[in-house]
Amino acid sequence: MKEPKKARLSKLNALLALSLSISTALSPVMVKAASNDLPKLGEAAGATMSVAEEQMIGDRIMTQIRRSQYLMKDPLITDYIQQLGHKLVAANPDALGRRFQFFVIQESSINAFALPGGYIGIHSGLITASQSESELASVLGHEVAHVTQRHLARRLEQQDKISIPTILGVLASVIAATQDPEAGIAGMSATQAAAQQSIISHTRDNEEEADRIGITMLSSAGFDVRAAADFFETMQQASRYTQKPPEILLTHPLSRNRIAAARERAQLYPQVEHQNSLDYHLVKARIKSIDLVNSEDSFRLLDQKYNQKQQNSVEDRYLYAELLKSRGKTQKALSILTDLYQEYSDNHLLLFTLAETHKANKTSSEILPELTKQLEKTPGSTKLLLATAQIYLDNKQPEAAEKLLLRYVDVNRHNPNYLYILAEAQAQAGRTPEMHETTGQYLLLLGDLRTAKKHFELALNGTSEDPYAQTRIQARLDEVNKKIREILTENARSRFTTG
Repeated sequence: MKEPKKARLSKLNALLALSLSISTALSPVMVKAASNDLPKLGEAAGATMSVAEEQMIGDRIMTQIRRSQYLMKDPLITDYIQQLGHKLVAANPDALGRRFQFFVIQESSINAFALPGGYIGIHSGLITASQSESELASVLGHEVAHVTQRHLARRLEQQDKISIPTILGVLASVIAATQDPEAGIAGMSATQAAAQQSIISHTRDNEEEADRIGITMLSSAGFDVRAAADFFETMQQASRYTQKPPEILLTHPLSRNRIAAARERAQLYPQVEHQNSLDYHLVKARIKSIDLVNSEDSFRLLDQKYNQKQQNSVEDRYLYAELLKSRGKTQKALSILTDLYQEYSDNHLLLFTLAETHKANKTSSEILPELTKQLEKTPGSTKLLLATAQIYLDNKQPEAAEKLLLRYVDVNRHNPNYLYILAEAQAQAGRTPEMHETTGQYLLLLGDLRTAKKHFELALNGTSEDPYAQTRIQARLDEVNKKIREILTENARSRFTTG
């Protein structure tokens, strides 16, 4: 049964409050007194914390988000938003050297946010509301600029205006709300308002700077520089007909002057008619299929259009196939997806979806030759690696799955989907110590430190053919123990401060 909208939004708002109320409770360094003057635009913020400390805070927050039911774990959606985001990062010299990660929150409202340490979150509703890939890229670029200009660290420089217990109260409520809405929301109401009020004065300056740098990134990455103003103008127009404007206008205050400034700035760059990628349309359809999975009216409309042989866009055809698959009508879904793949035979997203559908149809062996052929052309494709490994497992070939995944495990060590299927392959292959090590890495990403520790201990006591296994596992076990000690120390400090 679907959760009531009000309850879902309460939990989500609590989760996203992390982007506005970052607490040094996650850092061993307490907030230092700082000048009330805003640093000059572009000036590095270092009075409050170092980049390393900022990264540590972001890592801790992200472990909580990874455990939230609202984080979209779909490998195709995740991979697309990562690739789009990193295209923008590559176009910003200030972003190089930072480890950016982009993720999607499953929520129909329109918003995006940045966390310390290069974590950029975007609502699924913003993706489906965008009218072009350039519009979507403009939002991601704007959030990347918030990170490179260290706007979150600058906000912390002003948090000496509110007490440490208040900041700790915000954090405790946020983390509780990601796990249990009833436990967290009550504590959120009073403390969140105080923390947000203390940082709102910086918003306009930060937004203007992020606009300027974001448009520069858009141009350097080959997108349409007019998209930023187009998107926000669309949002502003939409808000005229509703009692409450889109969330992105609440967290990113907008004015006519700001839109005009964005249009003027765009005229300084060459105008490019950027063509939307096929993946952009397919990802939008995939998100819509999740939202519409229980909508009989939407399915009936698509079914009617398809059966009457009306002109259907690629997006609509893919959406229809996804809805068919969710209803168990895999044969018809395969027919539509096969036709699409014949038209776009180099598209990995379509091939991954074909593999998914063959698996659901219990004909997975039929797609394996095509997967292996495409993997020879692009051996590092995470989508194809995951799809092929899953088909190997489906066909009782766990050794082949493990061998394939281990080739690229180093570049995917921060990918929970990758680690999960690798652990499954190792378990089925009877490689128990290796399975425990991989499971420990997976749980470490999710922030389940105590269970990760148990798996690393089991791996350490096992026998492995890898001569470096003992040293590597011990290092990971030491890392987990260090994190556990830090959290215990911080919890004790929090109790002392608020007591």
